[in-house]
Amino acid sequence: MAILYNGFQTLLILFKRPNGWVKKFISIAFYFDIMFICAFSYILNGIESDIYILIFFVISYYGIGKDVSSTINISIFSIILYTVSSIAVKADNIGELNFLKLIIRDFFILLVAYGVSMVILEVKKYDEMHQREFKLARTDKLTGLANRHMLDQKLEEEALYCEYSKKPLNVLMFDIDDFKKFNDTYGHIWGDKLLSLFGDIIKQSIRKTDMAFRYGGEEFMVLIRDLDLEKAKCVADRIRCQLEKQNLFSDEGHNMGKATVSCGIAQFPTHSDDIKKVVDYADRALYYAKKIGKNIVVSYDEIGKLTETVQINADTYLSK
Repeated sequence: MAILYNGFQTLLILFKRPNGWVKKFISIAFYFDIMFICAFSYILNGIESDIYILIFFVISYYGIGKDVSSTINISIFSIILYTVSSIAVKADNIGELNFLKLIIRDFFILLVAYGVSMVILEVKKYDEMHQREFKLARTDKLTGLANRHMLDQKLEEEALYCEYSKKPLNVLMFDIDDFKKFNDTYGHIWGDKLLSLFGDIIKQSIRKTDMAFRYGGEEFMVLIRDLDLEKAKCVADRIRCQLEKQNLFSDEGHNMGKATVSCGIAQFPTHSDDIKKVVDYADRALYYAKKIGKNIVVSYDEIGKLTETVQINADTYLSK
């Protein structure tokens, strides 16, 4: 029976991904393993048999995939069941039971549970540390946005998603206007505060499915899925307006004026089916926005148009 039962359990793990009812069954199965071992221990004359050692393996194997509390629970269950089965063997003559030996064996079960728990805690600590390092390696420390390394990885993934879903991907490239002049006038500390402020504005203005990156220096990039170009321009203009509305004050309370940002937009695969070219087109649109007066959003389609025409289009998007 034990062989058939464990064989079935092993087949479930090997040929079906453990989830849902399979996961629950496997968790309960470990308790049945303990019951089988204690039943065999009873048949083999209780504490006179060394089969109880198998309990150590069950607790160890169970604990690897669980947390500390679950490991403690199964160890307490094991101690109670093993103690009951050992006493049941000598029920007719309880005086012959070696209680010291039983206590020592129960203590060994606790010791195994303690050791497994320590391993679980160490693995959890290492895993959390690894996740923090993983996040830091892909996050810009100043703004909290994803960094250039993460962007390079996500661009290809998003392009594949768009090809599969047949929906567009908008690439929005922002550049804070006259940032060098701002830095030279107010210092790098306030320059960093401005970058951090703009990062927060972006995070508050986009959806959870959109992705924002610090592209480098005072440049930022946002990837927006599933929206047409007109709606993507509305998002870009909302971000631009939010920065323009901010009143910047120094520690002494002096008004430092307003900061503005320009934006260029290109769309994949509308403007190109090469995602790297789309990024380049967004950069060209941003350059054109700077050239015609700054503090404006320009799409790749609008490059070469008169400033007035671009501004009329921007006002139209904002009114919507």
